[in-house]
Amino acid sequence: MRIVSRVSLVLALAALTATPALSQQQAWQNRWYWGAQGSALRYKTPSTEWSWAYGVGAHWFITKRYGGLYVSFEQNFFEDGTGISVVPNGLSLTGQTEVQWDHSQRWQAILYAVPLSGVFQLYLGGGFAIHNITDADTLNASALGDQALAVAFDEIDRRDSRAFIVFGGGLQLKIGRLAVFGDYQFMPASGEFLITSSQHAFIAGLRYALTSSSSEVTTTR
Repeated sequence: MRIVSRVSLVLALAALTATPALSQQQAWQNRWYWGAQGSALRYKTPSTEWSWAYGVGAHWFITKRYGGLYVSFEQNFFEDGTGISVVPNGLSLTGQTEVQWDHSQRWQAILYAVPLSGVFQLYLGGGFAIHNITDADTLNASALGDQALAVAFDEIDRRDSRAFIVFGGGLQLKIGRLAVFGDYQFMPASGEFLITSSQHAFIAGLRYALTSSSSEVTTTR
């Protein structure tokens, strides 16, 4: 009888400890998270040393059992005097034209693997990003002739937007339907973009599971 009692006690304790883990897992799976974030972007150009741009944005995180799709939009603001680069211009005296901007936008879609279902979750993945500098303009336009200015604007149009492969990862803390997270994202260098260096984004924010990402079908007899 003592053996039966001990076995019953062990099974009861196992059930009690398994229930929170199961509920944590179910709370994570098949959810549509809506979130907001702030970001800091580290970069450099041929005209500047490593500098920072800061941004705000929103995202959606659609989760399945061991992964999720992250889709986001961010508006970036560049510090004064740091959003400067050059474009080639064979009609200018120096062979290039300086360009300046203050704002950019980033759209991203990343597939993350999420192997753990605990309170703390680590995720890693990759996808693509589109970085668009929205207000690039020439510096010292008055020093350029009409033809040189037209060439400069053509080069700006070619180089103010670019699609990138992006790699990222992060850690989040779940508190019920709410999650606090911090991410790192890397985009490689491109000589065909006004920002020629690699780009390093550091992101932090909140997300909340408003709805389920899949319909639940039940039948009654």
